Amino acid sequence: YQIDTEPDDILVFSYVGYGITEVPIEGRDVIDVTLSAEALMGGEIVVVGYGVQEKATLTGSVTQVGGANLEKSPTVGFSNSFSGRMPGLVALNRTGEPGEDFSNLLIRGRSTLGNTNPLIVIDGVAGREGLNSINPRDVESVSILKDASAAIYGAQAANGVILVTTKRGETGKPTIRYSANQGFLQPTRTPEMADAATYADFLNYQVGLYNQSPVHSEEDIQKFRNGTDPLTHPNTDWIDEGIKDFNTQSQQSLSIGGGSDNVRYYVSGNYSNQNGIFKNGTHNYNVLGGRVNIDTDVTENLMVSVDLSVSEDNQHQPNSSSLPYRGYPTQTATYENGLPGYSLDTFENPVYLASDVAGFEDNKTNLYQTSVSFEYELPFVEGLGIDGRISYDKVHADSKEWEKPYTLYGYDSETDTYLPNSGGPSMPQLEQRMRFSSMTNGNIRIKYSTEIKDHKFDAFAAVEQTEHNSNFLEAFRKNYQTTVVNQIFAGSSVNMNTDGSASKFTRRNYFGRFGYHYKGKYLVDFTVRYDGSSAFPKDGRFGFFPGVSAGWVISEEAFFQGVDFVNHLKFRGSWGQMGNDAIAPFQYLATYNLNSRGAVFGTDKTLRQGTSRSVEPNPNITWEVAKTSNIGLDAELWEGRLNLTLDAFQTKRSNILASRNASIPRYTGLELPDENIGIVENKGFEFQLEHRRIINNDFTYAIRGNMSYSRNKIIHIDEAADIPEWQKAEGMPMGSDLYYNAIGIFRSQQEIDSSPAPSGTRVNDLQYEDVNGDGEINALDRKRLSKSPIPEIVFGSGISLWYNNFELDILLQGQARAWRYFYMPQGIFGNVLQDFAENRPGPDNPDSKLPNIYSDEGEVGAWDSNFWLYNASFLRLKNVELGYSIPADLTDQLGIQNVRVYVNGLNLMTFDKFDYFDPEGLGGNRASFYPQNRVFNIGINISI
Repeated sequence: YQIDTEPDDILVFSYVGYGITEVPIEGRDVIDVTLSAEALMGGEIVVVGYGVQEKATLTGSVTQVGGANLEKSPTVGFSNSFSGRMPGLVALNRTGEPGEDFSNLLIRGRSTLGNTNPLIVIDGVAGREGLNSINPRDVESVSILKDASAAIYGAQAANGVILVTTKRGETGKPTIRYSANQGFLQPTRTPEMADAATYADFLNYQVGLYNQSPVHSEEDIQKFRNGTDPLTHPNTDWIDEGIKDFNTQSQQSLSIGGGSDNVRYYVSGNYSNQNGIFKNGTHNYNVLGGRVNIDTDVTENLMVSVDLSVSEDNQHQPNSSSLPYRGYPTQTATYENGLPGYSLDTFENPVYLASDVAGFEDNKTNLYQTSVSFEYELPFVEGLGIDGRISYDKVHADSKEWEKPYTLYGYDSETDTYLPNSGGPSMPQLEQRMRFSSMTNGNIRIKYSTEIKDHKFDAFAAVEQTEHNSNFLEAFRKNYQTTVVNQIFAGSSVNMNTDGSASKFTRRNYFGRFGYHYKGKYLVDFTVRYDGSSAFPKDGRFGFFPGVSAGWVISEEAFFQGVDFVNHLKFRGSWGQMGNDAIAPFQYLATYNLNSRGAVFGTDKTLRQGTSRSVEPNPNITWEVAKTSNIGLDAELWEGRLNLTLDAFQTKRSNILASRNASIPRYTGLELPDENIGIVENKGFEFQLEHRRIINNDFTYAIRGNMSYSRNKIIHIDEAADIPEWQKAEGMPMGSDLYYNAIGIFRSQQEIDSSPAPSGTRVNDLQYEDVNGDGEINALDRKRLSKSPIPEIVFGSGISLWYNNFELDILLQGQARAWRYFYMPQGIFGNVLQDFAENRPGPDNPDSKLPNIYSDEGEVGAWDSNFWLYNASFLRLKNVELGYSIPADLTDQLGIQNVRVYVNGLNLMTFDKFDYFDPEGLGGNRASFYPQNRVFNIGINISI
């Protein structure tokens, strides 16, 4: 380019989908600039299945985000950077445990009773493992196919498709990029548990419900409160004793990219490490990875590419660690002489057992992914070409679980002695598991693209073959004589166990796409895929999966030219049929189980191993079928200052595998296979909005937001004929459970006697609705509620500000219409929440907020009811980053292209109605999940 400028001018470089870069001229004659991908609304070019398309003429519902945005989330698990950035994607982070700190991904909610995982495609290869081991700084873009655009992947596409594209080299001198950051982590939220005095008083109240004598005297409670006798009357805060104020994570990345006119390369390496939250803990997770992407122009018409990526994931965790929430505050964590106490009657001590004293579990996964591809443009026909790829991936996963006996101590004040209590196995034992798997994938396609005046045609036809192989080995030995040697050979041969298996699975696919555009305003795309899978019987292995989408760019019409504020307006519609074959394969075959209940043959009277028939085969088993419709629009207004994408969709999923056991009595003794009888409907809408404006040479801002709503409904599932209407699953969302309807709290015996109440009801117990009006409260009075832990609404909103060399990026993220059931057994079997202790019934609290709190979930007052259903909606300050780029006049003197320093954070603040635990991670009735992480991070990026 050539531009007439003054020496003190500033050049501002921008492009749709990329960040704005300002460069002072400072008397220079030549200035080269590389823009960083922002992809706030998707770039000009969007990655789709088996190719790319222009955003302006895209007819499918596809969302794309650039790798530069994903880098801003300081997280070790790659999927955790997706939250709030892409409409239609539900990313649920349920735990912060190192090595497990990943998000569960759903596209447009849940549409099946079976496997809900979207198909992962990494650099064009479908079904690859290792999504969370990918280094975000290696990623060019992530695209999500949500409608008929996913039909090109046929029987694997019903749950949507996530496409990850990594960076490739570009012609030019080598550019070296180094990134390092150090993070400090703490739990997003830990519960406030009762102190010793409060707990002792609560325990007395609880045993009083059973007319038992108090466990603790008033003198005991006073000693717990004033701390005068810490040996016999401690006041232990198990959370404070066991959990650090901060733990750490670190990440480093180094890459070099560049190339000549004929060879381009991108080479990178990365390392990340994350520690656990326990003070004495040995939790640790690290990832070591590398990537090489090379493109070579062998001839003018032939390009060959070679890709290689490797990663090694290592997860170490103690064998017997547990969360310290429920520890008795009236027990000692560590005595003054250093001996460990115990927190529960089950002789646990989360402070002590967070170390390797009880053993450990090591999980190591080595992943190798290779790919060789070519593109050949036929010289004799312009636009005609052939390309193909063959890839080979291999996984070696090794798990080692070492268990050792350990000793905890109680204190006997009468004898002034410490009493040992043994935990774990009586002697050391070891279990080791190994998984070897591989995937070979190859495809070849012929493609053609041409333009004839105002008509543009794009088409391709392809064939693909995939083979999966897997082997599994397992060995177990016990009664080790020493804890020094933790290898299989050192264990006893008595009662040892070995196991192993192997499997093979193949697919063959024929597919293609045809696209036609007229004058860039009338658009239509057809896809078709003929899929075959060895999971199904020979006569029913292949299925047909079509898709069609169309668009009308109304802003290109002559009658629309007078609407000056509209730069681009496109209406879209699509319909597609996709499948889901993610099931246990070979269910059409009769299977047998090996067992020791055999028979005696011969004269030696030895019992021979026998076999027994397993589940009956289903010779008609097939894939789920999803028929999806979508309508949408894309708009660019006021010269790009406002951009809008809006979609509405409906999916009907049939042939879902489900059991008929509900309608066939158990006394028949039949063990029936699953059948393709379930039907589910899912529908909703989503939008994405962005406003961007350059105020002046110093200041630019962008505001963006997205929201998705999806609601599913079971249309058909096998249910017993005598189920009451209010308990049927049909017509309700998946995940809806049965609960008693709590209509109040009984405050007197007279209220109990005059109302339907189950036997055993006490004063201050919950009162339940007599739903069927028979004068009794029993299981028939439970109602199925349309409240699920999967959110129906997810949303995200971001603000980006650029001022001179400063950049501020803020991301808000949240969910709504999600509920979680929580009733942690309290009192006798563990500590109680402070809020529960303060708001329980009592003489001084006759109108208590809470009913009676029980340890036994079988008590009437602890039955599963909507009283214990909590709203899991939240708004979270998900991500904040403040960055500063060192001025070019300083970096140029050092021969450095760019230096950027930044601070950022993840999960910084959460606004919700559930104060005890993080609402996103609340799992199970007892909230026994490892808490999510809040991250404070500092880093630097250097380009040379």
